[in-house]
Amino acid sequence: MYYYVINPAAGKGAINRLQEKLRERLRELGIDGEFAKTTGLGDATKMTKAAIEKGYNTIVVVGGDGTVNEAINGITKENVAVGIIPIGTSNLLAHHMGINSWQQACEVLAARRLASYGLIAAGQKVFLSTLTLGFETDIDKQMETAPDSTVKARVGQFVSAFGQAREYAPLKCHIKVDGRYELESPLFSLTVSNQKFDNPLAENKLVVTIFEKPGRKQLTTYLWGMLKKNQLEEGTTRFKADRVVIETDPQTGMMIDGKVSGRTPIAIRLTDRRVRFITEKQSNF
Repeated sequence: MYYYVINPAAGKGAINRLQEKLRERLRELGIDGEFAKTTGLGDATKMTKAAIEKGYNTIVVVGGDGTVNEAINGITKENVAVGIIPIGTSNLLAHHMGINSWQQACEVLAARRLASYGLIAAGQKVFLSTLTLGFETDIDKQMETAPDSTVKARVGQFVSAFGQAREYAPLKCHIKVDGRYELESPLFSLTVSNQKFDNPLAENKLVVTIFEKPGRKQLTTYLWGMLKKNQLEEGTTRFKADRVVIETDPQTGMMIDGKVSGRTPIAIRLTDRRVRFITEKQSNF
């Protein structure tokens, strides 16, 4: 039984143009189900919980990373599978799972290849893929690149971001790692991710990457990668862990799975909770 959680605002209202084609294709594939639209912040979490209690065992998010993040916070049973039809401004979670369009997503849902991912806890919330803080989070939200951005728009974004980056004052960062050691570093940007998204067959493990403020030449490469939503790996410091506690001076906001959520200090850890996703990539169980 498929339950579709739709964010009507995702992708600048893309679902309103695609809904009839989408539903027709899902019927053809034999995976039609109940459709329900969110109306505000937190709705996807509440709707997911209610759908599971009604007996649905497949929750499909029609939206972007923020809606997926809300939905996984509503998963209450291990036998539930989550699918994604990516139509948001940010679709990194779907892309990590090999899904790049709504048409492909329908085929993936019908094939129903499952992969299990361990959830990461950030304070009281859980997330799946990536937490960022520092310049990448604080930058003006107009810098976020929509899927249909033109070359001209990206150039404008780059010029604006370059000016902001040069003026950005690095944070003082203190990190406790697995309760065993601590480190301090000036921080331009930091990411915490799950290495399983790089390799579906790898174990669930936090990967912490710290970027000090790049020089003028390195800044160009960094910004283009950030604006294109590429994964940035060549940080100043990179390590793996099961649990980290991050403090910054001054305190700063964080972005979790593409959605601004919470502030430092924050404790981040792998949890025992796992969620099964319907994915294009090879299953690991």
